[in-house]
Amino acid sequence: MSQRTGKSTKKTLPGWPQREHGLERLRLMLSAQDALAPLLAMGLLIGICAGAVTVLFRLVSEWPTHLFLAIPERYEALPPHWRFGLPVLGSLLLGSMYLLLKPSRRHVGVVHVLDRLHNHQGFMPIQNAFLQFFAGATALVSGHSVGREGPAVHLGAASGSWVARKLRLPNNSVRSLLGCGVAAAIAASFNTPLAGVVFAMEVVMLEYSVVGFLPVMLAAVAGSTTAQIAFGRQPAFNVPAIQLTSLAELPVLLLCALVIGTLAALFIRVHRRLAKYQRSSPLTRFLIVGLTTGTIAIWVPEILGTGYDTLEKAMLGEIGLSALMIIVVAKLVATSLGTSLGIPGGVIGPSLFLGACLGGIAGGLTNFWLGEYTASPGFYAMVGMAAMMAALLNAPLAALLAILELTYNANVLFPSMMMIVVASLVSRYFFATEGIFQETLRALDKSGTPSWRQQMLSRVGVASVMERRFVIAPQKISEEEATRLIERHPQWILIDLPQEPTPQLLRAADLATFMERVKEARAEAKEADKEPKTEKEEPVDLLKLPGDRDQMAELNWRATLLEAQQALESSGAGALIISRGHGGALDNRITGIILPQHIDNYYRK
Repeated sequence: MSQRTGKSTKKTLPGWPQREHGLERLRLMLSAQDALAPLLAMGLLIGICAGAVTVLFRLVSEWPTHLFLAIPERYEALPPHWRFGLPVLGSLLLGSMYLLLKPSRRHVGVVHVLDRLHNHQGFMPIQNAFLQFFAGATALVSGHSVGREGPAVHLGAASGSWVARKLRLPNNSVRSLLGCGVAAAIAASFNTPLAGVVFAMEVVMLEYSVVGFLPVMLAAVAGSTTAQIAFGRQPAFNVPAIQLTSLAELPVLLLCALVIGTLAALFIRVHRRLAKYQRSSPLTRFLIVGLTTGTIAIWVPEILGTGYDTLEKAMLGEIGLSALMIIVVAKLVATSLGTSLGIPGGVIGPSLFLGACLGGIAGGLTNFWLGEYTASPGFYAMVGMAAMMAALLNAPLAALLAILELTYNANVLFPSMMMIVVASLVSRYFFATEGIFQETLRALDKSGTPSWRQQMLSRVGVASVMERRFVIAPQKISEEEATRLIERHPQWILIDLPQEPTPQLLRAADLATFMERVKEARAEAKEADKEPKTEKEEPVDLLKLPGDRDQMAELNWRATLLEAQQALESSGAGALIISRGHGGALDNRITGIILPQHIDNYYRK
């Protein structure tokens, strides 16, 4: 008979090789929701990896521009034919890259990260990450109107997924490591560790807890430190500490927020309408973007690239009112078309660009109407950045903290809070848009934000709650073997059926009750002197004795409780065996059992 008792200790999983005790223990610890200590260690590791990858991406996307730009990001200095030709050449190169890959390997950006996190347990294909690295750098070098933060988020999340996959960590910890990678990437891109933390929690992980925050914070610190070592400690933008002159300007800021919220909703709706064309030929759609961007750039070269030099000028109030209006219209067209048709860049940088220009317009008009004693257009540009980022990304807190860290100006907090609230309300409730990432997921027929119950179940691995008090037995055993089996005090018996792919589940109490009845019947027969002396003892058939038996399905130990619930629903099984891998003897691969009550009990806690 092949039988094994699952151990109740939490230090090791039954059936796992003792020679890997340290790593297996780490994996088991990470399957629990409150695994703070190991998550902190992993968060530090992911932060360093994601920060290094983000720094490398920034170098690769900036270094080639030194060959044709005297001043970094100053595409305005190029002659008109290069301003037109550069995006077109970049589009042709991007289209050629994409045509070499299967359609499943062409997905990149923040939307791809959210899709893989919510629908694929955080598994990030490495081929998509390589495409994001080189295609994102190509898009930025060629002057497409996109940001570098979207690619950085993808690369940071892929770093977390890659480490988790190499260490074979449970799936519930993968989502935390993805969040660590995202935070580190944002922190390294802008030198904004706090905004990176909140963006990861608010947009990606959708979670606010101590166990969730601390590893992400440590990763953001590591990512920001890595970037500071490479690029120095100076802030992303050098602007004076200007402030609001009078509370009488609040109505003007309110009107500005209404306009920003409306334009953010317009951007999102255009993006949602055009995103479905991402399934068409990449060469065709990229060429359309390149021709459009290049044509606009002949007259408005400020739209090319990330545009951070223009953004800083807007915050310093150095761009005229009419020029700002033209730049806003041109940037809206170029960016909405480029990102919606799949150019591998981000929208975070363009959202800051548009917000700064719109705020600068509001500030210029205010100065013109109310006189020079109002706040400078630069101040309006700063608060406009916060409002546009919040309304476009549906990330109000991340936007507020990003502006604070980008400008090092606490004077922007009070008016920014008001503008963020108004712009977000206009975009979310008046125009019924939920943020550009969620809307794009829907446009691509992918599920968006999971329910709070799904979120809760995905935070814990099956290895931390599974039942380990079980034994494995063949279908027929002797009465002596049945007695020894019961003496081990298991909760469950797995009936090993060689002809079936999975065993059947029997309560150990049912076998104990059956054996008691057999003994009582033997005692009564003996008293009545009716028991035959030479009768051969019949084996106990575990499939025929009275009791409930459940069919079982198999699930890998790395799965979450959400995956366990989905497996139970899809298979129709009454329970799940948790295994270290398919194939081989049950003794060697089964580590525990998950029943529906385990999921219900966790859900009710």
